[in-house]
Amino acid sequence: MHYVPDTSTIINGQFLKYLAEKEDIESIVLSRVVIAEIENMANQDKTTGMTALEELQRMRDFCAKRGINMIIDGQRPTYNQIRGASIGELDAQIRELAAEYDAILITSDRVMAEIGKAEGLAVVFMKEETKSLGKKVEDYFDEQTMSIHLRENNLPLAKKGLPGNFQLVPLQGEPILTRETLDELAKDVIERASREKDSFIESDQHGTTVIQLKNTRIVILRPPFSDAMEITAVRPIIKLTLRDYKIDSKLLERIETQAEGIIIAGPPGAGKSTFATAMAEFYADKDKIVKTFENPRDLQVDNRITQMSGFEGDISASADLVLLMRPDYVIYDELRRTKDFETYSDLRLAGVGLLGVVHATQAIDGIQRFIKRVDLGIIPSIVDTIIFISEGKISKVYTLELTVTMPKGFTERDLSRPVIKVKDFHTNKDEYEIYTFGEQIVVSPLKKLSMKHSKTGKTITANSGQIQKVLKQYSVYDFTFDFDPPNSLTLFVSNKDKPRVIGKDGRNIDEIEQKLGLSITVKSFNEQEEMEFVIDMYPSKGKLNLVFPSVCIGKDVILAVNGSPLTQLTVGKTSEISVVKNTEIGKMLMEAHHKGDTITALL
Repeated sequence: MHYVPDTSTIINGQFLKYLAEKEDIESIVLSRVVIAEIENMANQDKTTGMTALEELQRMRDFCAKRGINMIIDGQRPTYNQIRGASIGELDAQIRELAAEYDAILITSDRVMAEIGKAEGLAVVFMKEETKSLGKKVEDYFDEQTMSIHLRENNLPLAKKGLPGNFQLVPLQGEPILTRETLDELAKDVIERASREKDSFIESDQHGTTVIQLKNTRIVILRPPFSDAMEITAVRPIIKLTLRDYKIDSKLLERIETQAEGIIIAGPPGAGKSTFATAMAEFYADKDKIVKTFENPRDLQVDNRITQMSGFEGDISASADLVLLMRPDYVIYDELRRTKDFETYSDLRLAGVGLLGVVHATQAIDGIQRFIKRVDLGIIPSIVDTIIFISEGKISKVYTLELTVTMPKGFTERDLSRPVIKVKDFHTNKDEYEIYTFGEQIVVSPLKKLSMKHSKTGKTITANSGQIQKVLKQYSVYDFTFDFDPPNSLTLFVSNKDKPRVIGKDGRNIDEIEQKLGLSITVKSFNEQEEMEFVIDMYPSKGKLNLVFPSVCIGKDVILAVNGSPLTQLTVGKTSEISVVKNTEIGKMLMEAHHKGDTITALL
């Protein structure tokens, strides 16, 4: 008998398993279509492609050992045939080859099998079987493990603890990981993801594979995308409800009745997705239609909630579809690229309730991520509440309000302009103002400093707006300061502005001290002590995106890994810097990111 396999049964290894017990094999007829498909997957560094290449070699060895003729026949597919693959053009060529040789078609594709039978072919449908390759990814987890990090030629590492309070520790008693071990783990994960319920392959391209295996999200990296093979697996260890967060009645009422443009912000590992899951199920319990946008899909919501990724890889196309479903709320996890923020804006302006998840070092950075991505004037219309999550808890809540007024520190009435006031939700006090000044977008903190007047001894208050108002009289606009209670201030200005602040024989600084009621020491920016911030980093296609706190905007920073300086950068207006992955700096940052090293910025 002649046997013709299709691509599916070679990838999953079922073809050779079927032939192992057959004695009537005259030849194996392999279509050039199958070879072309496998070659294409391998050239894209897809894990499935590499698995299929290895299976082809095993088929060749099998034929040599048994003395079976292996025939390669058929035409290599043309460009138009490849474009028509989704409508069965390539599968049709494989069936034609089976008919030509009067061969038995072996497939694991249900549609391929049924069409083949309808065309009068002899077909064997090989349903994928459960395999056990010994060690599995799940075996590295215990009940305290949040994620595991398996890298070639390294010991397995695990993050143990709770969101916001965890440690990265090596797994004792485990051997150093080899490429062969990681290959076996990857094959096992891919095979199970293609057959098990609630599991799927999210993406498989360019040396990266993203898989959702039930409640575990798994990312597989291979060269040339990375310098070594690596598997990262993350799964939730706790599932909370809003009741577990001990939300006060005032905030709960806002979430339920008022807030429809919510941003959930926080650093990596703080518990943002856990809180987003609790919010999704809270709205579902209130008989609301809830959908999620995720890439990859890893929120652990119940089956009342539909989880979606990008339609044909495009989240904005999914947004068009979701409008036809008329949901009450959409959970958008996570907002990373400009297109994500634009899609969030479009959905919110269409009247859909939105909860967006973003990486942020401070609560205000949740809004900083929108600046320059959407028009400043519509931000309060699309974002009404910012909930900042730190160490698994709600640590700050902001609300936004748009008004036309003079920003703090301005004195001329004709300088009134639209100002976004960022208020502390519980105290209703303004903490930031966001407005345009010339071509710049200013995020001005209004937090007041309490101090005593140097002459009268009375308690006074001062803020950056008051200092700005005074310094403006001396044509000084760029400054920072450090307050030293009870009545001392170190003022940092540029070398050019320093003489203006001090004045001839110190006259200007005497006037400034009198106006502010403070004892002031003037220094240049290069005399300012270093401030260190832990920064957020997330990868995108070909790049690593570094997210800096708003205080770093417009400043030079030294990027460091575990305290060791790496390079110097200037932070732009968006508070983000992109580094190409295949550069020397990009590779070092990627390695640090995978190891869980601390990446900081020295200001």
